[in-house]
Parts: sequence; structure tokens; C-alpha cells
Amino acid sequence: MPDDLFSKHHNDKIPLHRNTMPVAECDVHTTTTAGKACKAIDIPILSCASVWLRVQKEAEAWIAPGGKLIEDKIQRNRQINRAYAQLWQADRRFQWAGLAAFASKQVGCGLLHAAQNIKNSREEIDANNRRTDIMNSSDGAAISILPNGIGAGAAYMYDQLALGNTVLFLDIYPLHRFYMLRGIKHMRECIKQRPTIIDKVIWPVEKLKLSFGIPFGEIIQAFEMIEKNEISKSVERLAYHEQINILQSTIYNDVTMRRALDANQFSWATGFPTGVAAEIELTLSGECRSKDAGLNVWFANKKTAKLYDQDQRMAFVNEAASRFSKLLNGSMRPTIEASINDIAESGGGR
Repeated sequence: MPDDLFSKHHNDKIPLHRNTMPVAECDVHTTTTAGKACKAIDIPILSCASVWLRVQKEAEAWIAPGGKLIEDKIQRNRQINRAYAQLWQADRRFQWAGLAAFASKQVGCGLLHAAQNIKNSREEIDANNRRTDIMNSSDGAAISILPNGIGAGAAYMYDQLALGNTVLFLDIYPLHRFYMLRGIKHMRECIKQRPTIIDKVIWPVEKLKLSFGIPFGEIIQAFEMIEKNEISKSVERLAYHEQINILQSTIYNDVTMRRALDANQFSWATGFPTGVAAEIELTLSGECRSKDAGLNVWFANKKTAKLYDQDQRMAFVNEAASRFSKLLNGSMRPTIEASINDIAESGGGR
């Protein structure tokens, strides 16, 4: 992971499309032109693709040191939370990143809950297998149907939450860093070159679900709004990009994920089975749940509500973005800042 807030590269101060090393130090070799031998010189030029690769590798340094994703998905999530929080610390116009630090922290809370459900289910199944009052294997299988189903659903949810969290980070963190390093002019110029580095980066989702580096229109729109200091509008555009362009394709269109979400929603709304459901909320603090009601934003607590429905989910996300903006620009700002600073340091999710 980066040693400082952000990694530094010797090419960062070199203008785009300029040579990255003095001509006198470049390789001179013999070649043939029009049938005649002549001297040629290879001059490395700083291209759009090379800057994209530079910021993509910085993102990977946070969550895939040595080129391999951190296996512990909860620890990986905490690194993502820290990175988002530090983006906001570096540039307070990156209000989406501040909100994302809380949202990603909440994903971590979901991972913790899913991991606990997996553990509880295994323990219950083990206990059932040791019972002496069960007459045969059929009876044993019957009483383990519920914990088996809960455990399987939790395991799938655990993997999918981590996948969405990881893919979104690998998409959107480099966008912010490119803008920080090169500005909106070069971002407009270079956005279509990003997919050219696909063979050199980590992209843990199937191409048919979501190809790497698609230049969705909301990206440039959002950063143009940041440039104009239209912060709330930029958050709306990035939230749409995050939820619809990235997460809908990556996890919410998945049929098995939808079934798991429906089961969780039913359990949350009805209270059955007891203690299984993960409440769908966003807490604007470093904690999984806050005692301050003003810091909690809830998704609809109805049996028929569907988190994977993009309109229902966007209503929830936009409400959270509005609440975050009001708190950040009101008397609660010191509290919000302290929480983001805590996430930047620890990763949050307690």
C-alpha cells in the first residue's frame, strides 16, 4: 500500500505527450530507411495510457500488494475505506469520496454480519449432527435445512459484496487520481484510452458483465462539475455511475444475489429467522450503527422492497447523499470530519 497519502512517480511532473527522459540518454541504434542505413533514437513519450496505468497501479497498491488481491475480504474493505477517506482529506471537493468512505465502511459491516451468519450456521449444523435424539440421517438433514440455507446465502452475499466493493474501487479511485494529477482537460482527452491497459491491470469481474475502463458519460460530467465547484451535482453523477454503471452490472443483476437480497429483506421486515437479517442502512460515522438517529439513513423496511431495483436503490443513495451534504455543511461538520479522519486511519467498521 502507499507509504504516504498517495504514491509519487517521477513522471508526475512531466507534461503529457512529452519525453520522459532526456534525449541524450535515449537509446541510439542503427536502422534502415529507404534502403539506406541510418541512426535512430527511441524516445519514450508520456502517453494517456501510461498515466492511466500509473494511477491504476496505485489503486492496486492499496488492495493488491505484490499484484494479488488481499485474501481477507474484510481487511481489503478496510483498505478501500481508508483510501476513499484520504481522497476526501486531500481535496474537499471530492465529496463523493467522503460519502463513499461511509458507504464502503457499511459494506464492511455487511461483510462482518455475513461472516457471523456463516459461522453461526456451521455451528448449528455441527450441533445438529451431534444430537443423540435424531433417529436417522434424513431427520438430521431436515433440521439442518434452515441453517444450511442461511449459511449458503450468507456465503454468497459475502463474496458478492466484496466483489462489488473491489470492482468499484478499482474503477473510481484511479479516476480521482488521474484528475488530481492531470486535470479535467487531459481527462477529457484521455478517458477513451483507459481500456487499452486492460492486459496490465487487475479486473476481477467477467468482461461480459462489465468491461474495464468504459468511458461512461457520467464520469466526465461529474469531474466537470467538480471543476466548476458544483459539488452536489458531481455527487449525483458519480453516485449514478457507481450504482448503475458499475454495481448494477457487477452484482445486482445476478439472479442468485437477488434471491439472497430478497431473503434478507424478508427476514429484516418480518424478524424471522431471528437475528439473521442485515439491516440495510448507511451510518454516517465510523461505526456500523450509531445511537444518533440523525446519522442513520435507512432503506425501506418492507417485505417487497428490492435493493437490486435501481430506482429504489438510487432513491436510498440520493437520500444518503443529501443527508451527508447537509451534515457536512452544517453544525455537525466537526463530527463528520472526525469520523472520516477515523476511517482514513483505521478503516472503520466497528
